[in-house]
Amino acid sequence: MSTEHEPPSYENYPAMPPAQASPGNGQAGPWGGQPGPWPGQPGPWPGQPGPWGNQQWPGPQPGTSGFAIASFVLSLLGLFPLCAILGLTFGIVSLAEVRRSGRGGKGLAIAGVVLSGLWLAAWLTFFVAAVVIGVHEASTNSSSGVTASYNLKPGQCFDRATTSQGASVTVKDCVQPHDAEVFAVEPVQGSTYPGSDAVMLIGESRCPGDSDRFLTSGLNYPDIDVHYLYPQPTSWARGDRSVECFYRSVTGAKMTGHAKDTGRPYTEDQKRYLAAVDPYDKIVDDEQNADEWTAERDAVVRSIPVLQQEIDALKAGPWPANIQPEFDQLVAAKQQELTDRQHAAAATDEDTFDEAMDAGDSHDGSDRDRAIRVSLGLHPR
Repeated sequence: MSTEHEPPSYENYPAMPPAQASPGNGQAGPWGGQPGPWPGQPGPWPGQPGPWGNQQWPGPQPGTSGFAIASFVLSLLGLFPLCAILGLTFGIVSLAEVRRSGRGGKGLAIAGVVLSGLWLAAWLTFFVAAVVIGVHEASTNSSSGVTASYNLKPGQCFDRATTSQGASVTVKDCVQPHDAEVFAVEPVQGSTYPGSDAVMLIGESRCPGDSDRFLTSGLNYPDIDVHYLYPQPTSWARGDRSVECFYRSVTGAKMTGHAKDTGRPYTEDQKRYLAAVDPYDKIVDDEQNADEWTAERDAVVRSIPVLQQEIDALKAGPWPANIQPEFDQLVAAKQQELTDRQHAAAATDEDTFDEAMDAGDSHDGSDRDRAIRVSLGLHPR
């Protein structure tokens, strides 16, 4: 900023010299030819300053460049891209101005240019990374690549490296070896993520029924299991709004071809075994839907005669000789389960009921049932 200087005080300067006598010819001579001073008159002051017209006073000092100040201030606000751009622009302009006019602010201009440049570099890096990620995700949502949000359709086959819900999947041609095949897609309603329990319930409750409708009725499919993929918060944010039901090999081995084509007719032993155990299995599944323990107890009461019928059918046989010991062990377990369920049906309080049901679950013979199913060529469940 320039400042104005006050004019000098007159009291610090000597009085004007006395008037000089003119020479006879009227020509003013030099000071050396003038008559001496009057008696008692002081002579000229030594070192007397020159005439007023020759006095030199310092001009206004140049101030700090406004562009330099603006550049530095805007560089501090580089979190906003426009501020960083303006800060860099003003800094470059101010450097040129400082060189041309000699004004101050070169340091501020340099700082503004450097800081604004760093902010712009950071923003450019962020922008490039966002574009690269966006292009990658767009390409992985195609039918021939990897999909992060499980945009799969019924009939599509895919590979999946892990069983974690966060893993990506790669769509494959079903004639090639693959890990799984989608057979149904269940939409998830709402704009807000409903939570993992809610979306998992959709898979657990709907996928088995979808599988029954997808596969050929009356055929045996012992080599495939029903699974499902469900949205997580991260995939939900990218637009994933569905549960994908899919088949996977019971053993985890690669599959080839469509799962629907792997069905085969039931044998007589398979039919008789399923006819013996399916009615009781259905009642046990229905028990899971009871809201109160008393409602579950009512279902247990209804299950007792059905369980007795299963025991009778299993004992009646005949079964293949090589697995008859498995049937004998299953019958023994079921008889103990029947006793436990009779105790549960007679319970008058929830604790007694739960204790009897826990005992019945430990005697349900599920390990023997699985072994028999594998031996007969049925799905092991």
